Amino acid sequence: MLTFVNIPTDGGYARPVDHEESSYRYSFITPLLPTSVEKRIRDDLGASVTVHGHLNVVTVIGSAYRRAVAGMRLAEALAERGVAAERTQPDLVNRRMIAERARCTRQAVALWVTRQRHQHDPFPLPATLIPGETWAWAEVNSWLGRNGYPHETDCTIPGLEDYARLDSHLLSHRDEYREIAAAARGNRA
Repeated sequence: MLTFVNIPTDGGYARPVDHEESSYRYSFITPLLPTSVEKRIRDDLGASVTVHGHLNVVTVIGSAYRRAVAGMRLAEALAERGVAAERTQPDLVNRRMIAERARCTRQAVALWVTRQRHQHDPFPLPATLIPGETWAWAEVNSWLGRNGYPHETDCTIPGLEDYARLDSHLLSHRDEYREIAAAARGNRA
């Protein structure tokens, strides 16, 4: 069992008494999964599994007091069920996806992106400058909420910084997660 998910309640790390855990949604790139493992993580964790070409993406929601802890708990829970997450997959969106999620027209999104509206609260900058531009959904969703547009409220969406922290953690614990996942697959074979 990994020890990093245990948060000390003394020594300066006391949890706030008046705050409850929040739900956070993370997506992980994983190796292709046997059907039995896919079923297990769907049943046990409520995970969704999608395949995009040669990439397997597992999306799961977990609760914690902090985003980073939620991501670590989810990575551990996946490993305990036979899935070693390779890295995270940030929720990036293009203009079409923003329009669909915000339930508005692409023309409205174009006005936001070109900053022709909402000068008091400019639209987030793109996460990448590759042709077609993409944005971090966490930033766009937050902007939509601040400006009175439809947005997701069922869970907190980690930002690019959260994904970078979790990727660093996954990299430094890669062998440990692989061992846990291999043992879990071996125990259920």
